[in-house]
Formats: sequence, C-alpha cells, structure tokens
Amino acid sequence: MKKLSNKIKILILSIFLLIFSIIFIFINRKTCTIKIETNNNISNVDNFNIEIKSKNELENENLEEIGTDIIKIIDKKSKNNIFYLNVEAVSEGKSFIIISDENQKFYNIIPVYVHKFGIITYDSYFGNSNGNIVIPICITILFFYILYLLIKSFIKNARENIYQYKNIAYLGIIIFLSFSLINQIFTIINYKGIINTIETTINMCSAFSTILLPIAFITSILVIISNIVLIKKEGFSFKNILGLMFGLCFCFCNIVPFILDSILDSATWIDVHNIKGIALYLQEFIILSIYVVISYLECILLSTIILSIKSARHIPKFNKDFILILGCQIRKDGTLTNLLKGRVDRAIEFRNMQKEHTGKDLTFIASGGKGADEVTSEAQAIKNYLLKNGINENNIIIEDKSKNTFENIKFSNNIINKRLPNAKIAFSTTNYHVFRAGIMATIQNISIEGIGSKTKSYFWINAFIREFIATIFSEKKKHILIIFFIIILSLFLIFLLYLSYIL
Repeated sequence: MKKLSNKIKILILSIFLLIFSIIFIFINRKTCTIKIETNNNISNVDNFNIEIKSKNELENENLEEIGTDIIKIIDKKSKNNIFYLNVEAVSEGKSFIIISDENQKFYNIIPVYVHKFGIITYDSYFGNSNGNIVIPICITILFFYILYLLIKSFIKNARENIYQYKNIAYLGIIIFLSFSLINQIFTIINYKGIINTIETTINMCSAFSTILLPIAFITSILVIISNIVLIKKEGFSFKNILGLMFGLCFCFCNIVPFILDSILDSATWIDVHNIKGIALYLQEFIILSIYVVISYLECILLSTIILSIKSARHIPKFNKDFILILGCQIRKDGTLTNLLKGRVDRAIEFRNMQKEHTGKDLTFIASGGKGADEVTSEAQAIKNYLLKNGINENNIIIEDKSKNTFENIKFSNNIINKRLPNAKIAFSTTNYHVFRAGIMATIQNISIEGIGSKTKSYFWINAFIREFIATIFSEKKKHILIIFFIIILSLFLIFLLYLSYIL
C-alpha cells in the first residue's frame, strides 16, 4: 500500500481538527461563563446592580426597557475579586451587561454577542466563550504534528546526505515553527479569547524582533568588520563584499518597522489612531508582515550557520578508498599557501587516523589546474608537498585539469570510477568550504564525505552569508510559498481584529 505524503497527512489532520472544533464549540454554544475582575474583594454579589441592555438602549440611554431578549443571566457568584456570571443565549444579537456597586466605586460594561446558532462571546465579536479555547489547542496540535514531520524529514535527509540546501530550509522552518509553537502554548495557558490570542501573537512577533534587534545590530557590525578585514587581506571582489552588503541590509531591515511606525504615527494624511478605521489595521498588517518575514529569514540564516559548522566539524567514516584534496591558489614560487597547506595537512591527518583505527590505507587525489599566474598546477604543488611529508608516490594521483570546485569533484570522480567503481570517497578542504563543496558533489549525485581544516574567522562570516543566499535561491519556491502563507495568515489575523472592533 502506497504511503500518504506529508501534505496529505497534514490536510487530513487539519480537516479532522476543524470538524472537532466546530462540534466542540457547537456543544458548548448555549451558555457562557463571564469573568469580571474587580479591584476589591467581593463578599456578596447581591450588593452589585446587574443590568442587561441592548445596543440601541445603551446608545439612546433608554432605561425603561431591559434587553433580555438576547441573553439572560442564569447564575452569578463571586470568588475573591472576580465576578462569575453564567449567561444563556436567547436570540441572535448584541447586548451589554452593566455591573455597578451601590457606591458607584465599581462600574463595568461588558459587550456580549450571540452569534448564529447561539454561540456566545464576550468583550469582542470574536472574544472569549465556553468552547473556543479548543481553537488554539487544535492549532497547537497541528503545529506539533507539522514540527514532528519536519524534524523526521530533516533527520532522515541529514543522515542520508547532509550536503543539501533543503536541509537548511528544513532546519530554518523547524526553528521558526518551534518559536511559534512556544508562543501558542503561552496563549493557551493565559487564554482570554480568540482576539486576545491574536493580539498576543502580534505582540510576540514584535517582541521577538525587538529582542533580536540588539543581537542583529551586533551581528551586522561583526559581519561588516570581518568583511572589511577579508577585503583588506584577500582583495576586493564581489564575493568578498557579500558580508558587507548583507550586514548593511540586515541593519536597515531591522529598523524599517520602527521607521515606518514612526512615520505613520505622526502622519496627517492618514489616521492610524482610530480603532474602527481601516488605516490602523493596514499599518498593523504591514508592520506584522515585515516582522514575521525578517524573523523567518533570521531563522534560515541561523540554520545555515548551524549546518555549516556541523559539516566543518564532521569526521568521515574510516572506510575510505580515496581522499580528494581540493586545490586553491598557490604561491608564485609553486609552494602551498597556508590555506592550501591546511587542506593537505588535514587530509594526511585523516589518512593517519583511518590507518590507526582500521589499518586501511587510502589514495590521495591532488586536484587543481594551473592558473594563468601560477608556475605549476595546484595538483602538482599538492603532490610535491605530500611527497615531502612521507606519502608514497604510488598513493598519489594528480587531477590537473579542473578550474573550480565543481570541476575538482567531477574530474576527480571520473578518475576514481575508472580505477575503482563504487569507491568510498572523502574530500579535504577548508572548514568554511566543506558544506559548499558537499553541495557541489550532491548536485552531481556523487556520494562523498568532507573534512575541514582550520582557517581565519573572517572567512567564516562570508561563507555563512554565501550559503544563506544560495539556500534562499536554491529553495526559492519553498521559501516564497512559506512567506506568502505567513503574509496571508497575518492578513487574516488583522482582519479578524478589525471585525472584532467594528461589529
């Protein structure tokens, strides 16, 4: 029997939870317990005057008629400083419960709505009721299940092959959804109705970005500084200014909501202070969308950093037949730069570790062509260094035609396949380059494990930014779909907020 896809499973669970929520709310629809907090301890509820008025009666201040045609009070009690009024629906409409004490020290008006099918809410149109806590609970269950499927898929994919951009996407979404789930749990613990839940969610998104703002600025400054150092030491090029561009963009994006909020608050051409005006909710929608999208992208960046570091610290299994050394620029005299020397030393170190653990030796593939400004090929320079360090010439193979990482792996793999099909292969490169090189192998359907040599920290920052940008573009359809869904969800939440205040 064919297994159901994760999308179908999520759809089935969503439909089930929706039906369950409707049934649960329908069963509890006819009555509602209203909680009213007071400033003093209530000893006797009979000392308080309780009236029920319709909307027209309250607006016209007609005290002769009592609006009990919409709701009626069936029980009242108190505990400490809280009133508990149990009301029952009579007909569809809107009423107001007015509570005051004899000395007029306490006075409160609670709007109560009776929806179609007799569902009662209070405080706002989508306010609290006896049954609607089931909605955030069902959403939390759905979030848990989606998170479970994502974690399961991520672990499976990472075990099969960690060098995939979709692993970054999976981990980023897991981080983002985990934060959303924590927020959802807090709203259930302190549940005060659907609208309060929406407002809490909006405030939490803003709070999340506000908390991250100092971290974002510090990170951006570190990125900019490290990129300036990189340019100074390695020269000016487009790839060497990626971190600088990203740092400046990151700083700007994190303050955009504050700038926009300040401009709209002081604007005379639009009124964003009227609680029943559309402008206020349009402002909230734009600000919320920016906050959520920035938070989502920050989660993707975080997952990029995590997987890049994990790849760099990974030690391949000690069963390899070949280890490929990825070439890079050599010195003018044909000797290795510190960067390339680190890669070769790391390959030798891995070979020694494998021999110590399993007794199995391996063959080195020195890979890298001759650049226009190089006296010899990178492969030959690597071979010379290996020979000086006691590696037998029979255990060294040269691949000197490649011009970049993609060709390093492709041409070396062609040589290996001719000698030993289905061979176990590792590669050695600089730590910041391991994940990217692994991606190049994955694109060519080559099974390979990487090991990384240490390098200067300023290389790392640019590598993270490069992989982050590559991830966004590689999985752009997935990210666009998720961001689109987030924006639509934000619009729906703001629309519910708008309706709750105008109805």
